[in-house]
Amino acid sequence: MNLVTSVKDFGKGLKVIFGKPEAGEGDRKLAKAANMVYGQIAVYGKDAVARSLIKSIETDMKRFVKNGGQERVEKEIQNCLDTPEYMKLLKKLGMGEPNLRVLAIQVIQKYGEDK
Repeated sequence: MNLVTSVKDFGKGLKVIFGKPEAGEGDRKLAKAANMVYGQIAVYGKDAVARSLIKSIETDMKRFVKNGGQERVEKEIQNCLDTPEYMKLLKKLGMGEPNLRVLAIQVIQKYGEDK
């Protein structure tokens, strides 16, 4: 292996780690966070991680409702659905798109723009 090939391989590795995701692969930061949380399942257990994730989702959606209304919440849900790592995490925890939508409806009703 020569030096040029080594440098190209190193550059490709950096692009994989820090590069932007391809179209339809969702949010890179969300994917990294989902992978970290996925790793915590083995340590803390599915139930504890699921409870923590639900609280985190509710907190984030509350912020989205206050800063952009229902449209912002829908945009963020779509962002979650477009990120395969996040959907893999939800599936491992026994959750999915319907759970995200129910949480969104509850937060919108509680903290909606008309309140």
